[in-house]
Amino acid sequence: MSTPAQTSQPSVPTRSPGRQILRHAERVLLVAGTGLFIFLIYQLGPGTVLTNLRIVGWGIVVVVAQEIIAYTANTLGWRSAFPPPRPAISLRRMLPARIAGDAVNYVTPTATLGGEFVRTRLLRDDAPSTSLVASVAVAKLTQTVGQVAFVIVGLTLVINETPLPPPVRRAILTGLTLFTALVVGLVLLQRRGMFAPLLRLAHRLGLPARSPETMRRLEHLDREIARFHGSAAAPFLSSSAIFFVGWCAGVIEIYLILWLLDVPVTLHRALTIEVLSVAIDGTLFFVPLKAGTQEGGKVLIFTLLGLDPAKGLALGIVRRIRELSWALIGLVILSRHHLLRQGAAPPPSD
Repeated sequence: MSTPAQTSQPSVPTRSPGRQILRHAERVLLVAGTGLFIFLIYQLGPGTVLTNLRIVGWGIVVVVAQEIIAYTANTLGWRSAFPPPRPAISLRRMLPARIAGDAVNYVTPTATLGGEFVRTRLLRDDAPSTSLVASVAVAKLTQTVGQVAFVIVGLTLVINETPLPPPVRRAILTGLTLFTALVVGLVLLQRRGMFAPLLRLAHRLGLPARSPETMRRLEHLDREIARFHGSAAAPFLSSSAIFFVGWCAGVIEIYLILWLLDVPVTLHRALTIEVLSVAIDGTLFFVPLKAGTQEGGKVLIFTLLGLDPAKGLALGIVRRIRELSWALIGLVILSRHHLLRQGAAPPPSD
């Protein structure tokens, strides 16, 4: 009498302890940030905050629309980050991919890597995959270099005339020095090839080994990035400079919002607020959705500058509305792309 064959039970994937800890930390930070936002509204008065938002009125449409300046600059900075020979991808194709990628980065907690994957997928028919991945890796770095340059130049222009308490001034300069050193280290590491060595290091630390094919692809990616850095210094500097312009566009937004809020506005004041905002946001990048830090940072900056903190909270909320509006636009672009892909796919054969 034959016995029935034993059926193997499907294995249930388990989450690694590190990933579970990360998810718990994200939730704690999100709750804490949301709590901070609610506390600020309570302390400053919901009526006062609402009154300031009403002052902005339909001006919020202009605030949202002007962000296309920063998006265009950031897209051009990305286009300059392709290894040679640079593929002939039009700005009309790259701009939606940039917007969709930023939308995914905005709504994805902590690690802003999902948007980079989206960018490569949306343009996979326009350039070789390795060239695309290399471009987003380089652009991620050159955008950070542009950010550091913006903060350094901005602080140089405003710090002597900005009434910051000495401890705050020292903390900003110390943090900027450490962040600059980190960016310089990343530039040197990327030039030498970082992805394949990082995978080897992960193996040595006990993480699951990957296939030889994965290692081969990462080594190919490192060679593509090395080709970009080795061709000439001009493309790297050009990409960083264009991203620097993108960061400068934030000053236009701050100037516009201050004017709409009836806050006495000068270029110096708008630059001061934006430089300090970028520094705070960069320091607290790990908070999901910048919950609470977006608004709390503006309240802190306005308090330090002797301005009405309720106006600072309103500015933070207006910027939050702008971010959410463009995140929605980006998600619509992504959804439309998926629908077009599904419509173009051949029907399944019988």
